[in-house]
Amino acid sequence: MLLHQVLDIDNDEIIFLSEESYAGLKNPHRSVDLLRQIAQSGKTDSEIRAISDENGHVVCLAISNPASQDFPSFWGIFTDQVARSGIPSPAAGQYKKFVSKILDNCSTVTALEATLQELDTALREYLSLALVERQLCDICDKPSETYDMVYMDNRIKQLDDFLIKTKDKFHVSGNVLEICCGNGMATISLEKSGIFPLTIDNDRCQVCQGLEHNVLKPERTIVMDVTRLSHFFNADSFDAVIGFMLGTIYEFDKEMWSFMMSESLKVVKPEGILLFTLSKYEEMDILKRILDGLGAIGEIIDNTDASGIYDQWVYLGQK
Repeated sequence: MLLHQVLDIDNDEIIFLSEESYAGLKNPHRSVDLLRQIAQSGKTDSEIRAISDENGHVVCLAISNPASQDFPSFWGIFTDQVARSGIPSPAAGQYKKFVSKILDNCSTVTALEATLQELDTALREYLSLALVERQLCDICDKPSETYDMVYMDNRIKQLDDFLIKTKDKFHVSGNVLEICCGNGMATISLEKSGIFPLTIDNDRCQVCQGLEHNVLKPERTIVMDVTRLSHFFNADSFDAVIGFMLGTIYEFDKEMWSFMMSESLKVVKPEGILLFTLSKYEEMDILKRILDGLGAIGEIIDNTDASGIYDQWVYLGQK
């Protein structure tokens, strides 16, 4: 696991992160409470590994916990990486205060370095694997489905053909964010065309399905709400924001979609690419009016076929 590599510990050692989702790391109350208890306990004899980022900030602590009668030995992981990203949460300041006190009272500290990107990638992988292993769900009553039951070749081919047809207009490189990724059916076509996005969706069951079939990649997948993009990512972080079959759009709920598009524009770079698909022209007309109102410049592309279901209408534009 990447987090083992970042911490420079053996792969067979157990690591434990208190928060159960990437979104939970934004306000890591469990971690902060544990850090407070450790800091208030005074001097600690536990082995600690402190990871500093490229700016010298301690972004992660790993604290060893010896085996007990009830539990095997493990490393407790504490980080403010996500809490400090985008719109910082109050937890970031609390984390820094308690970490500083703990390090001052510990005689066995191993200092390590990792970039913010390396740590973030490792955290995403850890949480994705924990999701697939059902560690983050109290009850899972969804039966496993085969690849052929889940992924439709005709839709994937349609997207393949579209990306080939629009390659002169659709130039994407660098950091790409795919919102509303679902189980990653459209991600398959993106990767075929050489685009490897960071994929996000709020439906953990769909994400889990994509991870189980190795369509979504653990290190590039997050379960999170698209309406909170700017809370987690800095402004102008991505060269493109893409979303296939975003959902059903009506006039009565266009404010929600306006908020979602506003968040997408906040995290995409100036002149960054925007590409979204929907099923019906009426929906795409609403979406384009929303994006026009937010200052984006784009066009509607007719991608209709005989099926008349998926990715029939496309918005392609720029911030």
